[in-house]
Amino acid sequence: MRFGSSHSLLRVLAVGLLAAGPLWPAAAPPAAADVVEPFGERYQASLYGDFTTVGNTVTGCPAAPADLAARCAAATAGEGADTNDTFVTRRLDTARTGGAYGSSTGRVRLPEGAEVAYARLSWGGNDGTYRATGGAELERCAPSGADVAPSPGDPATTAPLLAVGARAAAPVSIDSMVVDPADAHGPHYYTGESDVTAAFAGVTGADAPLAVGVSGVWAPNGKGCVAGWSLTVVHRFPGPDPAKAPERRSVHLLGGHVVQRPGSPATTVTVDGFRRAPGKARASVTAYEGDRSTPGDRFLVGGKEVTGSSAGTTDDFFAGEGDGAVSPDLVDNLSVDAKEVDVPDGAIPVGATSADLSFATDGDTYVPAALAFSVPVADLEVTRTATPELKKPAPAPTPTTPQPSQPTTPSEPSESATRTPQTAQTARTAAPTDPATEPTAGRTGPAYSTDPTDPADPPSPSSSALTVVAPPATGPGPHGGPRGGPGGSMAETGAHGERLWLLGALAVVLAGTGLVARAALRGRRG
Repeated sequence: MRFGSSHSLLRVLAVGLLAAGPLWPAAAPPAAADVVEPFGERYQASLYGDFTTVGNTVTGCPAAPADLAARCAAATAGEGADTNDTFVTRRLDTARTGGAYGSSTGRVRLPEGAEVAYARLSWGGNDGTYRATGGAELERCAPSGADVAPSPGDPATTAPLLAVGARAAAPVSIDSMVVDPADAHGPHYYTGESDVTAAFAGVTGADAPLAVGVSGVWAPNGKGCVAGWSLTVVHRFPGPDPAKAPERRSVHLLGGHVVQRPGSPATTVTVDGFRRAPGKARASVTAYEGDRSTPGDRFLVGGKEVTGSSAGTTDDFFAGEGDGAVSPDLVDNLSVDAKEVDVPDGAIPVGATSADLSFATDGDTYVPAALAFSVPVADLEVTRTATPELKKPAPAPTPTTPQPSQPTTPSEPSESATRTPQTAQTARTAAPTDPATEPTAGRTGPAYSTDPTDPADPPSPSSSALTVVAPPATGPGPHGGPRGGPGGSMAETGAHGERLWLLGALAVVLAGTGLVARAALRGRRG
């Protein structure tokens, strides 16, 4: 069941999902993953920058009995075969905001001089209910054990608080909230999302850790319970930076809610709206309930399995790893994966305009909730130049027949097209008017000359330069307003934008061809 505002959806392929009949049978696991909300785009921009994803759990080990506490400590250190289902987990309050809800801290590192373009918070976990095989609804996170002790209120309406740097924690808005249907088999989960860009207002990257704290997360105490959060921050520079942002990148943030079960067909999300250039492609994933010691769970890009765990395997990708975690800082947090990965070489060929990101498992159940993805994209720069060159002087007239002197005219223009990094100046400047196609009435000055022997000819530019580029997208995707800056932009970003500025470049070349033809005809008439 979904709460909050609606989102436009990317293409989601859950093979066999519709053919499997009802999604949530009461007496047996479904034949396909439970796509409670398909993944959809939350933000997209083409910019000189990238994203950073961090996250942490808000549940931890029990304090007693001593033997289980010791086993849990070993599990969080990445040792042994125990999972969260072995222990009665309890809420953590490492942010010191009160024990009724869960809290923890992390750190974000932004490159020096970068500004925050967008930030999105995701949180979730068990909602404290469980549908047993016989249909009974239990107040539990696992089939065994005592009833849970939940946080006050309803997870579907409880918003966490976010603190950035030294600023006080403040409640976030609930942009989207999804809760598993009550008749879904097994444990039930909830996930929420919020645009938290405003919390980073005035923050500039210093290439040093920036503290973040998330508190007020609804979480139950009980056997097998999980809860946590992730934060994805997109940073940008005004133009290319040789060391920190040498290339323009297309950055995509997505959200959804899928319960990926053992034996289910893979759930594939297709991301598009870019044309891949050479360079490194990156992704990050947020998912709940992944168990380090339960193999079979995989994350794939372009059909290639991605290595995600600290053990260096592709067969246990979801293993309780939170990048940027501070308190607690655990090898296996027993709750949530929030981590960045490099996309395997060849998974997305150069020139590709889309990428398939897939969740699969034949062993561990987990709940994907957020994705981030970025690829390098090219900027096109087309430059026209015309270099003045004097004609050869006319033969000397005979003494008996005075002749008027011949004026000089510029030579034909030359053209070149190159792919170069876009600068901040060209990103914010509209394309100049092509003087070869513009009326000449009232034009004076050194940039224009008129041949008195052929007044019908238009003036020829002595020099001209035109740059056609794709401008940066400065805002979120369909759920956060227009991507162009104030007053509009020269072209769109993404696939449509690339077509527009490529057509613009073609028009420039054709205009230049016409200019060469006119100059050639003028030479013949002379």
